Amino acid sequence: MVSRALNLLLLAVALAVFAAAPAAADDKADKNTHEGTFVKATSDREFVMEDKGKEHSHTLSADARVVGPEGKECKLADLKKGQKIRVTTKEGDKKVATKVEAMKGT
Repeated sequence: MVSRALNLLLLAVALAVFAAAPAAADDKADKNTHEGTFVKATSDREFVMEDKGKEHSHTLSADARVVGPEGKECKLADLKKGQKIRVTTKEGDKKVATKVEAMKGT
């Protein structure tokens, strides 16, 4: 009887740990992700965006991905001024972008 209760308790704890792991990953992604409007590409690896009325620049990391509104990889030069974008930055360095996604329908 005690063994069965212990097994159920361990199972409940394991389920709680596995269920909480994706939530922690989502919080981390949200902290490093923000949305705004694409202003211009200043080079192949740098761009300016507007977020909450302020312009700021980002540099693409060496392994950064730029994704167009149709979900296909593209170049910064393919993005249009005024295009809504979502930028994911490197943890600990908000100036370095690891992913730029053009939002569909904007």
